[in-house]
Amino acid sequence: MIQETGRILSHEAVAEGIHLLRIEVPRIAASIRPAQFVNVRVAPAWDPFLRRPFSALRRDRAAGWVDLLYEVVGPGTLALSRLRAGDGLEALGPLGQPYVPEAGRVVLVGGGVGIVPLAFWAAEEPRSDAVLLFGAARRGRLPDLRRLIPAGLPVEVATDDGSVGHRGFVTDLMARHLAPGDCQVFCCGPTPMMKAAAGIAARFGVSCHVSLENHMACGFGACVGCVVEHPAEADPYRRYRRVCVEGPVFDASQIAWP
Repeated sequence: MIQETGRILSHEAVAEGIHLLRIEVPRIAASIRPAQFVNVRVAPAWDPFLRRPFSALRRDRAAGWVDLLYEVVGPGTLALSRLRAGDGLEALGPLGQPYVPEAGRVVLVGGGVGIVPLAFWAAEEPRSDAVLLFGAARRGRLPDLRRLIPAGLPVEVATDDGSVGHRGFVTDLMARHLAPGDCQVFCCGPTPMMKAAAGIAARFGVSCHVSLENHMACGFGACVGCVVEHPAEADPYRRYRRVCVEGPVFDASQIAWP
């Protein structure tokens, strides 16, 4: 775990309420892996007090930068959105556990800014048989995927209102890509979407690993504020897992979904 104060190289809005930020943090860029995250102090003062966690979208080891894609949802991300190129930004990371692929094809299922760890994995672990299924509420909430994902990665898009691609949920697209023993699912996005994806994967006998986005305070396991229930665990002291340390990647079949 590294604490590093970096310089913002670029910062722009790429869709409604969604921003892309590039920060120069050479030591973090050298070691961060797909689904790991950084905890960022979003303002130089102590308000907001808590850091905010952001998964890495991509990195360049040689140039020493990491890209963060985030949605403005509250005072912390609003403060972050007001920073400009040249401003300093303190980051703590890399934190959490990465995706670990198994044998077979990989089906990436993402919604909203949940594309972040999936795009990072696709860039770091290129596979000719991988596919990305991506969902958004409407066209205005859909970033230009060509800027975010590796060239050549097949993509299918769903929007709730049908303004782009399939009309409906991104999980509607999963069935024709799943085959028992032949593939696995990596998933990140809103909790209802991940829960639905986990259920579909289970019906097909396919493993599914999700990257959770629970609220985190410390980011390194001290506060125990981001736990998720692991119902199969008999030991009451192990029944709850800290997303920031033992996650954010979990086997979806081992989570007590709300």
